[in-house]
Amino acid sequence: MKSFFFAFLSLVLTLNCNPIQSYDLIIYNASLFNVHTGQVHDGQTLLINDGIIVGIVQDKAFNQGEQEIDAKGQLVTPGMIDTHIHPTDVWGDYDEAPEFLARHDLANYRRSLSEQYLPYGVTTALMMGHPDKWLSDILSWGLKDPHYTDFLTSGGALISPELRLPYIGHLRLDTPEMAKEVVKRYHDQGVRHLKVYYRLNEPEFSVVMKTAAELNMRVYGHIGDADTTRLSINQTLDKGLLNYEHLVSLPYSVIQTAEEWAAFDALFLEHFGEADTVQKVLMKFLEAFRYMDEHKQEEAYALMDQLAAKHATFSTTIGYIHQQLDPTSPENTLTKKQLKRSKENFGIMMCYLDQVARKGIKLRIATDTKHGGKVLWDELYLLSTYGFSSAEALQIATINGAKALHIDANVGSIDIHKQANLVIWKKNPLENPENFLAGVRVIKNGKEVGKDRY
Repeated sequence: MKSFFFAFLSLVLTLNCNPIQSYDLIIYNASLFNVHTGQVHDGQTLLINDGIIVGIVQDKAFNQGEQEIDAKGQLVTPGMIDTHIHPTDVWGDYDEAPEFLARHDLANYRRSLSEQYLPYGVTTALMMGHPDKWLSDILSWGLKDPHYTDFLTSGGALISPELRLPYIGHLRLDTPEMAKEVVKRYHDQGVRHLKVYYRLNEPEFSVVMKTAAELNMRVYGHIGDADTTRLSINQTLDKGLLNYEHLVSLPYSVIQTAEEWAAFDALFLEHFGEADTVQKVLMKFLEAFRYMDEHKQEEAYALMDQLAAKHATFSTTIGYIHQQLDPTSPENTLTKKQLKRSKENFGIMMCYLDQVARKGIKLRIATDTKHGGKVLWDELYLLSTYGFSSAEALQIATINGAKALHIDANVGSIDIHKQANLVIWKKNPLENPENFLAGVRVIKNGKEVGKDRY
């Protein structure tokens, strides 16, 4: 009897010393992925209030949540970040996209776009070019809504005047004065990211870079072209550009002279004929890696060293390219021999992607195509089967993008005071890369994404 009394008294004192704490959401029995180290911490409990991680503890005792999720030992990672998307891919592509977004239909536009990303664990995405007329409406969506992916925007992709008509997502800067005016307008509207296209020339390019630096805006560039009068990566590095789009563009700043381009064009013509389809245009990017590897390897490594020395970043977009190698696609225009050569070229490109990362150039995910969430899963799988560990692939899809977008104070890792944007993997991709394709549960700003919504 005396023993029972003391045991009961001990329990009462323990409860009084450790009052029950209440939270909006508790996720317990979780294996948390540390993006900073690549390690996993088992048996962890996340405490979440108002969409923010307020605690990470080992023991769930003395904590209760309005909602509780038993992760059952599954891997939990930060929400993923796609650093290059286009809403035109979802809302009608180049030719069929609307000139304006109808105000009464803005919620449907937002929902239809989010459906391509959020169910796959993409909680943040940066729009890299859309009609300037859409900007105010897209900015009106705001951020941190648990029902939608957080969409950041760079507005229109900036180009210089030229004879060809700009596509719907481009914004032409007719003069240096206009370049400065547009950058300032974007900043005043709340835009903090800009995209410069390879068709932006001097002097507008330098004006954009200088004005953006003064306003502390981040600039991202798709740089490199067969036209040798265009700016190259080497040249734009010297002008302050540090964030580059699509690894496939790398050889287009290494093959530099008219004579080299003539030799490359002859080689492509021999093996593929005219680049008269979208698929062949993309295969030309891959063929450029073979040419660079065979004829310009020293220059390629020198350029990578320059990028590394400047702490530059490069986006991936390997999933979209890999899609072109599917012989069963109704859009396939390649012969078996051309497909075989292109698959070899893809392997060469992935070797260079690996070297880019090993030299210290930070990679970040960029799908740049339809069905972005699914393609992002494909990219993680491809990275993990071409030399990267699954942990490295997850870092590329989370913290690397967050740092490149300068939003790592809020997202990109599982840390106290960060947004509770989380992915619970149904099967552990660290054990098998195929598990990147096995499905996820998604937490956005502390709320589980409902299956009834998607």
